[in-house]
Amino acid sequence: MATLAVEEVSTIIVGLEHMRNVTYLHVASLVILVFDTLLMLDTEVVFIWSQPWNVVKVLYLISRYFAFIDLSLNVLIQVMPAASESTCKLLYNTLGWTIVTGVCMAELILTIRTWAVLGKKRWIGIFLFTFFVGIWVPEYAIMALLSGPYTFALQDVLQPFLKGCFPAVARVHYLQITWALLLVYDGVLMLFMLVPAYELLVKTGGQSKLVRVVFRDGIIYYIYLFIMSLGNLIVTRILSNDYFTIIMILERVIHTVLACRVILHMREQAWEGSHVHITTISGI
Repeated sequence: MATLAVEEVSTIIVGLEHMRNVTYLHVASLVILVFDTLLMLDTEVVFIWSQPWNVVKVLYLISRYFAFIDLSLNVLIQVMPAASESTCKLLYNTLGWTIVTGVCMAELILTIRTWAVLGKKRWIGIFLFTFFVGIWVPEYAIMALLSGPYTFALQDVLQPFLKGCFPAVARVHYLQITWALLLVYDGVLMLFMLVPAYELLVKTGGQSKLVRVVFRDGIIYYIYLFIMSLGNLIVTRILSNDYFTIIMILERVIHTVLACRVILHMREQAWEGSHVHITTISGI
């Protein structure tokens, strides 16, 4: 077995302490996901499972339940016994792709919802589609660049004593670009939602439940996502590379929770406002 210098041992100890802190937030993220899924289950059964299949239903189910795959992979990375370097690379790369895809699906739900609230106007649809592609093509390209550079130089040294994978992360600056792109995207969609929110506010004096739904789901939610992306950007800029995933898993969960709630709230609001079958009054 390889021997380590005192400086290397100290670095490893610090790194393990950082990983413990990251694990705490990852566990908290899993708790949030499970809690929200159980909390919204009754509403989900009525407005998702009992409704006919369509694109939005598929996007909802992907966004909601693929998150459990992401977090399961993340747990496996941290507790898998006797994990080889090749296995760790496979797990990290798979997790990266599933997180990117999950966030992409959540953002697509929010984009469709924004287009619906703005009256499904053709020019807005073209702009949002172009904007979406313009953001997510680079996001996937960056993920492809990040798929190769994970190294696990200390895996053989630490594996006899500790479970899980121990990456030496490279190209963290690429992650900063991904968070910056999400900041821009969510910021633009939030600005779009300010228009109908203001119009409804003036029209109803702020007393309508629809105003509260549009304001909460269209503005407050985007503020949450903006803060999460900003937090990830700050973490990758100023903290140790050991913390590069500390908020990433939480942001994945928050995207899932908010995107799914957007669909459930809109369908619930449409149901209450019309007293007819939900598919006759809303495409989302």
